[in-house]
Amino acid sequence: MLSDELKGKRLASVDFGFKRLGVAVCDEMHISVSPSKVFNYSSPKFWDEFLDFIQKERISALVIGYPFRNDNKETDVTKEIEHFINQLKTKTEIQIFVFDESYSTIRAEKLMLELGKKKKDRRKKENKDLISAAIILRDFILENNL
Repeated sequence: MLSDELKGKRLASVDFGFKRLGVAVCDEMHISVSPSKVFNYSSPKFWDEFLDFIQKERISALVIGYPFRNDNKETDVTKEIEHFINQLKTKTEIQIFVFDESYSTIRAEKLMLELGKKKKDRRKKENKDLISAAIILRDFILENNL
């Protein structure tokens, strides 16, 4: 059972984008989920910074947001996410889960509005990436009864 496998482990989620990755983390008890950091995916230092973050934050498993489609067609985004996952597997042995991230950005925008975030803060794509990553992780935790 997945809940037993991940019990007491710190998780992180990734909202993947061609330019940026928003990352959120949770505590070992899976009670609180926090937007954490945005990484520049096109940076030559990306992998060093990302892997260093995973180690420093003591992340045991990564949840990668993936836009599942009803027609199962590959898109540029899904191909790049699969490439990212394959690279990640060659660089670390961290446990990886793929989770449906459909509408997470729209939900992030709505949540920021509900929280009263100013328009200039809602426009920043980095903020949407962070909130989307937190939504992905929270949904993963809830769906798997962690």
